[in-house]
Amino acid sequence: MKPPEPADRPRTGRSLFLIAALGYLVFVIYGSLVPLEYRPVSWEEAVERFRHIPFLNLGIGSRADWVANLLLFIPLAYLALAALWPRQSTAARIIISALLWPVLVGLAFAIEFTQIFFPQRTVSQNDILAESLGGLVGIGLWWWNGAAVSRWLAAWRTARGPASVAERLLVAYLVVLFGYSLLPLDLTISPVEVYHKWQEGKVVLVPFSGYPGGTAEWLYEVATDIALWIPVSLLWAVSGRRSRLGAWRWAVLAALILEGLQLLVYSRVTDISDILTAMVGAGIGVWLVPAKGRPQTRARNHEGRGGLVWLGMAVFSLGTLVMLAVFWYPYDFVLERSFLRERIQLLYQVPFRAYYYGTEFRAVTSLIQRLAFFAPLGAGLALMVTPLRDRALRWTFHLVAVAVLAGVAMVAELGQVALPGKNADSTDWALELIGGMAGYAVTLWAVARSRGGARGS
Repeated sequence: MKPPEPADRPRTGRSLFLIAALGYLVFVIYGSLVPLEYRPVSWEEAVERFRHIPFLNLGIGSRADWVANLLLFIPLAYLALAALWPRQSTAARIIISALLWPVLVGLAFAIEFTQIFFPQRTVSQNDILAESLGGLVGIGLWWWNGAAVSRWLAAWRTARGPASVAERLLVAYLVVLFGYSLLPLDLTISPVEVYHKWQEGKVVLVPFSGYPGGTAEWLYEVATDIALWIPVSLLWAVSGRRSRLGAWRWAVLAALILEGLQLLVYSRVTDISDILTAMVGAGIGVWLVPAKGRPQTRARNHEGRGGLVWLGMAVFSLGTLVMLAVFWYPYDFVLERSFLRERIQLLYQVPFRAYYYGTEFRAVTSLIQRLAFFAPLGAGLALMVTPLRDRALRWTFHLVAVAVLAGVAMVAELGQVALPGKNADSTDWALELIGGMAGYAVTLWAVARSRGGARGS
C-alpha cells in the first residue's frame, strides 16, 4: 500500500476548516469597519480618494498597528488554504495557493476602499501591504506545518485517559499563553530601542516594584500571574511526560523563555517578578497532582463522582465571587435613576464598538479576560453534571447551565451599569457567555475522555 503523503490532511477536517475560515472572514470584514459609522460618499470621490491614499511613515509607536494588520490575515489565509487543500496532487496545491494569494490581496484592497465610507477608520497603503504580506505568511505556514497541525487536531478525537487529555490541553494552553504574552508583536532587536524600553520603565529588575496601583491592584496582579502558571505544571505532570519536580522545572523554564522573548517586544514589560510568580504557580500546580500509586477501589471511584459535584459547586461559587469582585471593583456604585437610564444605553451599542477605541492589545486583553473569568464557571457546572447518566436529565442540565451562565453574565454587566469607571456592553455579555460555554464543553470532554481511558486500561 502506498503511504500517505506527509502533507495530507484528514477528510473530516475540511468542513471544520471551511466553517472556521468563513467565520473568521466575517470577523475580519466586520472588525475592519467597526464602529460602523457610515458616511455617504460619491463613487467618483471615493475612487479619487483611494487613488491618493498615503503611505505612512511608521515609528516604533505605530509598529503595533502595522503588525496587527499583518496578523489579521495570517489565520484567514491559513484556514482558507486548509479548507481548499487537495489530498494528493502537488500541482493542484501549488495552483490553489497561487490563486488564493491574489484573492486575499483583492480582499485587502476591497476592505481599505470600503473604509473610505467609514471615516473613523484610517485608510493607508501600509494596511494593504501588511494584510497582503499576512496572507502570504499564512499560506507559507500551512505549507510548513499544516499536516502536523491537522494530525494534532485529529488526535483530539482519539484522546483517551488523563495523560493523553492533559498533553493536548497543555499544548493548547501554552500556545495561547505565549501568543497573548508576545502581543502586539512590535518586535525589536535594536539595542538602542531595548535601552529606550528600559528607560521607559518596561524592564523591571527589582521584584514587585513595577506593579501599579494600590494594595488591591497589587494583589490582583500577583494572584493573576501566579494563576497563569498553575495549569502548566499541573498538566505537564498529569501528562506523564515529566515527574512532579520535572514539571515544575519545565514550567519555570517556560516562564524564563517567555520573559526573554518579551524583552524583544517593545511595548511589553519584562519583569523579574513574573519569574517568581511562575515559580509559585508551578509549585501549586504540581502540589495539586496526586501522588502515583494510590490504590483506587470501585467504592472510591463511585464516591469520586459525588465529590465532583461538590468540587463543581465550589469552583462555580468561588469563580463567581472572584469574577464579581474583579468586575465590580472599586464598588463605587451610583444608583441615581438619571445616571442609570443614561448608562443602560451602553448595552445597546454596536457590537465591539467599545473595543475599537484604544489599542489592539487592550482589545485582545479585554476579550481574553471575559473568556477566562467565565471559563471556570462553565467548568464548575460541567463537573456537577458528570454523575448524571440519564440522557434526558443531562440535556436538561445543559440547557439550565447555559441559562445560568447567561444570567450570571447579565448580572455582571448590569452591576457595571452603576459603576462610573466601568463600561457595560452587550458584547462583553456575549463573550462572557461564550467563555463559560467553552469551559463547560472542554471540561465535559476532558472528564469523558479521562474516564474512557480509565475504563479501557
